[in-house]
Amino acid sequence: MTNPSHADTVTDGPARRPARTAPPSDYRIAVPDGWERLVLDPDRWGPRIDKLVNRGLRRTGATPQLKVALADRIREQAEAAHAGGGVEMYLVNQVIGQVPVSAGLVVTVLRPPPGTAAGGLSDIGLSLGARGADVTMVDLPAGPAVRHLYRQQPAPDDPDGNKLPLTHLDLYLAVPHSEQRLLLSFSTPMEPLAQALVTLFDSIARTLQWMA
Repeated sequence: MTNPSHADTVTDGPARRPARTAPPSDYRIAVPDGWERLVLDPDRWGPRIDKLVNRGLRRTGATPQLKVALADRIREQAEAAHAGGGVEMYLVNQVIGQVPVSAGLVVTVLRPPPGTAAGGLSDIGLSLGARGADVTMVDLPAGPAVRHLYRQQPAPDDPDGNKLPLTHLDLYLAVPHSEQRLLLSFSTPMEPLAQALVTLFDSIARTLQWMA
């Protein structure tokens, strides 16, 4: 987390010093082999996207036009994630056995508007639940989280040509000693493998660690 602030805890007795706590400076998350990381920084993602495209298509005989189209698509995803507060994105497009697998993860830092306090995780859960969503509270090693599982029909003009529903799993965590929230947004268009991939997404979320 950037620009961490400190909160003092007042204790009784002149001999005691105020305890000082600070938000974590960062986090760490473990993803499987084959998941490519993209830092959502417009000054850095250009060369990284080109590298990801060339690596992913190097044995496919893809045309230069296809490479440009794929790079543009990833750049559009990165721009959208960055505009929403995303700090990094992970992409996987690989063949496991003989089955192609496609999935993604966007990590977003949610900050309350200046001068306002962040609501509790329960407020997020109630807001999502009021819409009839599949929402539960779960305990992760990094702390309690709101778990939101949902499916979304692709738009008729989906640029990737998706026709099957997209499966999404969002997990909201409170950043310790902070008004910030961390959102892990997983998604996959692999409807036949959705249940297995959601299990994988839950496992990845459990690897999250706060760094001092």
